[in-house]
Amino acid sequence: MPSEFSEVKLFGAPRCNLAESPRWAEGHWWWVDAELGIVYWRPGGGIDDLESLPISKKEFNVRTSLVQPIGDSRVVIAVENTLRYYEFDSNDLREISKSIQIPLPEKWRLNDGIVDTSGNIWIGTVSPNLAKGTGELLRINKNGEIKKALPRFSLTNGMAWNQEEEHLYHVDSYERIVWRHQVNVVTGDILESKILIQLPPDDGLPDGISLDPAGQIFIAIYGKSVVRSYDLSGNFINELSIPAEQVTSIAIGGLDKSQLLITTAQEGFTKEQSDEFPLAGQLFISQS
Repeated sequence: MPSEFSEVKLFGAPRCNLAESPRWAEGHWWWVDAELGIVYWRPGGGIDDLESLPISKKEFNVRTSLVQPIGDSRVVIAVENTLRYYEFDSNDLREISKSIQIPLPEKWRLNDGIVDTSGNIWIGTVSPNLAKGTGELLRINKNGEIKKALPRFSLTNGMAWNQEEEHLYHVDSYERIVWRHQVNVVTGDILESKILIQLPPDDGLPDGISLDPAGQIFIAIYGKSVVRSYDLSGNFINELSIPAEQVTSIAIGGLDKSQLLITTAQEGFTKEQSDEFPLAGQLFISQS
């Protein structure tokens, strides 16, 4: 049955400048403050119990755009332009293998990403001026080999697989597009790409994306204080109001995959604006 979310409450986490990359894996919620370079994680629980559960963190103090669980109590973290691999327990991260440096032009950066069941990391690159069509979608295998999976993106952002990993749903925020890439599950090659959702120019920016077990698509809409849901044909279903304008990403998860974790930001805020809008940069949770 598709998930239905009608209200949100505070997740009870530290306020972030740019909260991003929410993930659910192995009984834990994960997220980052991309701007401050902090990775956070917390065990899952009932929505009314979460605030009492401990939060652990690791500080990198440089831009950290992605935390991605990859199975067997391991995560990959994008620290500036490097992928670093860690093993985790309830309150610690230990680096376990050689990092992978992604060669990028000066001032380019990595952004959001995802892993597939073969262990490949898919991650986007972004140019410093967000020039139209200059960003790329990369695929990095477990041996550190880097392949350009697809060019032509302006601000490559959130990604989500369907259950069979035959389709990769992929956001280009500045073009206000959600792509659906058809992927060969054996080779990892992209066979075809089509625009699934195109938002109008006066709308917000699609940002993070997640699919529930029924295949419903959830998209964070940056600048509009909402999370929207769509069916697999790209038809609008519903809208969930968030008490912060800059909604950055979402993740379906929780112990029975019935919760929605929402991250927000306070990008570009002055101190006065930050004080005026204290919910900007907070994390929120919803229960279906």
